[in-house]
Amino acid sequence: MNQKTLYSVKSGFLIALAGTLLMLILLVLNFVGPESIKKDKLMIGGTILFISLYIFLLLGIYKSISNTKRITQNLTFKSAFLTGFIVSLATAIFSALFTLLFYEVIYPNYNADMTTVLTEKLSNQNLNETEMIKKINEQTKYYSTTMQAQFSFVGNLITGIAFSLILSLFLKSKKN
Repeated sequence: MNQKTLYSVKSGFLIALAGTLLMLILLVLNFVGPESIKKDKLMIGGTILFISLYIFLLLGIYKSISNTKRITQNLTFKSAFLTGFIVSLATAIFSALFTLLFYEVIYPNYNADMTTVLTEKLSNQNLNETEMIKKINEQTKYYSTTMQAQFSFVGNLITGIAFSLILSLFLKSKKN
């Protein structure tokens, strides 16, 4: 693995790690997770997490492409895009792995706790039992480990590719 590729993979790892650490911080501060639902802070925490994850990804791709430009001295669109793609793919893979780690090791009761809190919250609303069960099933599926890992992988990959395309256009070397 060459220096540029290793740097890109390392960037992807750090981006995914930063996102995971932010998730844990927001969980401790009750901006995500079961307590955030009880305190009506889930929208705030989710927004902070969503925006921050994409800022981390954008900055990581930018830094990696800039690093490749510094190393090669002449950056083609293809080289810039490939660098961004590697960062995106690494971020997607590590994010999915960190998501699995979170849901299976760090907080294995997350889904059960979320379902319990959602059930309590929905029982205070004027919903019939069928509507309540439907909403709980939707949320249980949404917060499942598999679904969250898929969202993490696909979201980072697609967004990273889009960021890579745009940044590659702006950061490629100018032709003389």
